[in-house]
Amino acid sequence: MKFQQQLRNRDASLGDILSQLSTFYLRVKTNWKLFVKCITVFGILGLAAGLFFQSDKKQATYIIAAEEEGPSGMEGLLAQFGLDAGGSNPGGVFEGESLVQLFKIRSMIERALLSEVIYDNKRLVIADLFWSDLRSSKNKIFEEVKFSTDRGLQNNISDSAVYLLYKYVKKELLSVSRPDKKQSFVTVSCTHENPDYAMIFTKSLIDNVTDFYTETITKKARYNLDILRREVDSVQRVLNDNLIKDAQYTDLNINPLMQAGRINQNRSKIDLQITVTLYGELIKSLKLAEVSLRKQTPLIQIIETPHYPLENSGLKWWHYLLSGIGLGLFIAFYFINWSVQKEL
Repeated sequence: MKFQQQLRNRDASLGDILSQLSTFYLRVKTNWKLFVKCITVFGILGLAAGLFFQSDKKQATYIIAAEEEGPSGMEGLLAQFGLDAGGSNPGGVFEGESLVQLFKIRSMIERALLSEVIYDNKRLVIADLFWSDLRSSKNKIFEEVKFSTDRGLQNNISDSAVYLLYKYVKKELLSVSRPDKKQSFVTVSCTHENPDYAMIFTKSLIDNVTDFYTETITKKARYNLDILRREVDSVQRVLNDNLIKDAQYTDLNINPLMQAGRINQNRSKIDLQITVTLYGELIKSLKLAEVSLRKQTPLIQIIETPHYPLENSGLKWWHYLLSGIGLGLFIAFYFINWSVQKEL
């Protein structure tokens, strides 16, 4: 016994390894029936599990890209002169993992669910397509639930139903990932038994996220642009009035020796010159504001769209079969190795 313990504690040589492998091979050859039984039993169990758990769901996958660029040389040059042409992604809201998380937040998913779509020549709310998937839809409290694109028209029951749909979609249907961290590509997928439903929801979600960008990221740029447009219109009206006044004073037949009579005429020319300069500066600022808005829209671009037939989602039956066979081999090897170790 002491000799066997010393043999185990010392470093294994090539001869020891070959001896162990030889012994193990003989055990496998002797217990081949155990291999056949384990492979057969677990293979059948794996096949049964595959036939029972095999998923018929279809996956609609969109690949999108978000611009992630820093300020260009021209923007830096303009900034030195106090001019701002805007950035393509101010604040970094749509950069990296923040874009992935944006697709998963409640407000975006609920916006997509409450969007309107034409399906089978009928105008429907997308939430109506998925509502029957939930067990809660059979509950009496939700018997008369109605979804509307206007959240103000919904009651507490409808809002609760939308929340249940949000949890169902986020947990069971939606998948958003960024496969390569070095690239800006984002994969957005929806899995459902009905391929049309999967494509409709995924496209609606992407559209709503893009609209959210337009509503929020460009809000300041649009606000500045609207103010500049109103100021330009106001100064333009003043400029037109000054042009008329200057022409009227110029048409007057004033004695050249009477300088007092030229005061109003000179004043009108000064006002006209000031107004022209102000109008030119506002036009320049307006053009820069338009450039800024164009640089920020659009941000998200669809690189690849799904096409019929959609691919199946999940494992196929033969995946379960191979897993069962592999598990059977592992268990058979374990028992044989255990028996060899027990005898040493």
